[in-house]
Amino acid sequence: MKVSRVWWRVGAAIALIQLAACASRPGSEVLEPFLAVPSSTNKVRVLVATTRERGSQEDPNAFTAHRAKQLNYAALTVSIPTHHVPGEIEWPNGSTPNPADHFVTTQRDFLSGPEFQEQIRIRARQGGPEANSVLVFVHGYNTLYEEAVYWLAQIVNDSGYSGTAVLFSWPSMGKAPLYVADREASTYSRDYFEQMLLEVAGMPEVHEINILAHSMGNWLAVETLRQAKMNGHGDFKGKIGDVILASPDLDVNVFRTQLDVIGRLPRPILVLTAGDDKALALSTMLAGGVDRAGRVTADDARVIAAAEKYNLQVIDLTAVDDGKGNHHSKYSHSEAVIGAIGGRLKNDGNQPTQPGVVAAFTNVGSSLLKVPATVLGTAGGSQ
Repeated sequence: MKVSRVWWRVGAAIALIQLAACASRPGSEVLEPFLAVPSSTNKVRVLVATTRERGSQEDPNAFTAHRAKQLNYAALTVSIPTHHVPGEIEWPNGSTPNPADHFVTTQRDFLSGPEFQEQIRIRARQGGPEANSVLVFVHGYNTLYEEAVYWLAQIVNDSGYSGTAVLFSWPSMGKAPLYVADREASTYSRDYFEQMLLEVAGMPEVHEINILAHSMGNWLAVETLRQAKMNGHGDFKGKIGDVILASPDLDVNVFRTQLDVIGRLPRPILVLTAGDDKALALSTMLAGGVDRAGRVTADDARVIAAAEKYNLQVIDLTAVDDGKGNHHSKYSHSEAVIGAIGGRLKNDGNQPTQPGVVAAFTNVGSSLLKVPATVLGTAGGSQ
C-alpha cells in the first residue's frame, strides 16, 4: 500500500508536468514592436540584463535558452491594455493584437552595457517619485523570455512602482520537465547577476536597489547575495533596499545556511509563503520531502525563530485567494498583495520595519487584505 501511494504521487507529478508542458505559450513575436498603439494606454519601460544568448533561426532578435558568455542588454516598452485586470497578463493568444485588450510591445532596443546604464540615468534625471530607485526582478523556473518581460510589466503597472524596472533573465529552458536544467542555468548566472548589481550600485544616480525574486529565481538571488558577502561587497555600496522573496523554491535547510553567511540586511528580507502552493508541493516531493521555504506557514515555530534571528518578515498568504489553480504566484496575481508590495517599495526605507510572521487573508467577496497593507512596510511582529 505504501509503495502504491508513492507511485501514485509520482504519476500525479508527471501528469502535472505534462499538462504544464502542453499549455499554450507565447512566442517571441509578441515582442516585435506594434506601432498602432493609442497614447491613452499606460506604457511600462523595462530594461533587461540577461545571460540568454541572442538570436535563433526563427527570430534573429530573440533571446534564447542558450547560455551567453557575457551579459546582454535590451530595453522594451510595453503597452498595458485599456481593459487590463490587475493580476492578469492579457495575451493575444494567436489573435491579432488589440491594444485595448492585450499587452503589446511598442518599442524594443538592444543595448550595450554603457547604454543600459545611460537608460537608468535618463530615468533618474526625470525626477519624481522613485527616480533614484531600481527594482530588479528575477523570474522563476519554466519561464520564457517574453513571458518574463510581460510579467515584469504587469508587476510594475499593478504595483504602481515608478522607478527603473530591470529584468534579470537567466536562460530557463521554458519547458516543465527540464527542472534540473533550469536549476543549473540559474546557478550558471550567479556571477553575471553579481556583476550587474555591482555595475548598478556603482552609479551615483542610483540610491537604492530592490530585488524581487520568484520561485527558482530565489535560488539565483539568494546565492548571489551570499557570494557577494563572501566577496566583501554584500551591501553593494550600501544601496541594497528591499529584498522580496516570493514563493522561494529553496530547501529550508540550505536557506538557513545561506542566511548565516548573508547576515542581517539593513531592512528585513520579505518572504512570501503559501501552504497551498502546489508547484512547491511538487518540488518538495522531487527533493525527497524536504520542505521548501515558500511553503512554510505562520504557525511553524521554526519560522518564528528564524524571522527574529535572520531579520525576516514572513507573510503567510495561504488564505489569500488568487484565483489560480497552483497558487504559486500570489504575489503578482492577487491585486491586494501586488498593491501592498508597491506600497512597501514606496516607503524608501523611511518607515521602521521589524522582523515577524504574519498570516494574511482576504475578506470574503473582496480582494482587499484584511491584514492592513501597511504590514508589508511596518510589520508589527508575530501574530
